[in-house]
Amino acid sequence: LNDRFSSKTLSLMKSISTIYPNSTNFLNIDAIDEFCFHIGGDSSALKNEFLIIKPMLQSKKVNNVIELYNELISMSDAFPQTLKMITNAITMPISQVTCERSFSKMKIIKNYLRNSMTNERLSDLTVMAIERDFEINYERVIDKFSSNHKNCRILLL
Repeated sequence: LNDRFSSKTLSLMKSISTIYPNSTNFLNIDAIDEFCFHIGGDSSALKNEFLIIKPMLQSKKVNNVIELYNELISMSDAFPQTLKMITNAITMPISQVTCERSFSKMKIIKNYLRNSMTNERLSDLTVMAIERDFEINYERVIDKFSSNHKNCRILLL
């Protein structure tokens, strides 16, 4: 995990694990600060809520986060920070990996053009769609081109 995720992401995952009943960090008040900061919650209020929830849940069998949410939703006025944390945790996207974005872009392009192009053109359009977030310094490109092609008779603007 250390190779795949940054330390900030690992800290956030550990913080989110405090609301999973099967986790070793379940309702651990020492591990919630990172997620509170991420969602803009009040960590001191959340710690107080955890101190109340922990003995309350000992007599009940809660197997997953949805059951925990259903257990606490009737007491939403008493545990607003905990419910906010659970809601954010269960609706948070799992991953945003570059390769997933690449395949998603390729699917959009391919569906849009309905396979009416060659593989080379599809590849070129996919690269352009994936890399569109990069800014291009056109002045630098023109200068580099003109320095490499001094005898070229193309008017460069």
